Amino acid sequence: MVADWIPSSCDRFTAADFSFLSQQLAPGEAHRHLWTLWEDPQALRELLDLKPVLRGLLDSTGAISVSPAFYFYVLVRHSFLEAGIEDAGLADFVAGVMTERVSAVKGDALTGVPSGLTHAADFVAILENATGRLRFHLQIAAGNQFLVLTGLFPGFLQRRCERGGAPGIEFYEQFASRVYKDASENTAAPRGVPRKLFGELSECLPQARQSLNRLAEEFVFLGD
Repeated sequence: MVADWIPSSCDRFTAADFSFLSQQLAPGEAHRHLWTLWEDPQALRELLDLKPVLRGLLDSTGAISVSPAFYFYVLVRHSFLEAGIEDAGLADFVAGVMTERVSAVKGDALTGVPSGLTHAADFVAILENATGRLRFHLQIAAGNQFLVLTGLFPGFLQRRCERGGAPGIEFYEQFASRVYKDASENTAAPRGVPRKLFGELSECLPQARQSLNRLAEEFVFLGD
């Protein structure tokens, strides 16, 4: 991973995740042969793309033992593939954001969704006077916040729009897309950060958001 603050799900897989994967693909003694593939990022990606892994995650009682990172990666990756978003790096990043933000520490204004900073104006005010590397970090924080809100909590935004005349989901989707694009063009970003990834996410954000909406509706219970 390039930097600790860049969310990644694959970096957080656990021994329990390997055990679950083995049960789905190579039960019994054959699981020993999976270990080499587990330690090969490309091979592991191909394993996790298999439909039996998704079906096992949704149907098997053994899925209760997997880590949130593994759970979100498999769901996001397969949802993105259905939407034509094939870059596994995007799924890894988005699943990492989901893992961090959904289980955020109470009281953290940047990660407590949807109880934290939920208005674009909050971030505009902060970004207005920020420059350099700080601005880059804030751009990513803003994009991540509204990626989660529009993707996993669309009902929250819709109700706020209907009750108080706040902007609709498309407005916040466009805001997230814009700050991700700005981040991809921010030359003050730390060396080695994959700025291209943020540009790609900006371009496919409508499809990504709709995929997350379906994921949240069908597979993830987040309450109100």
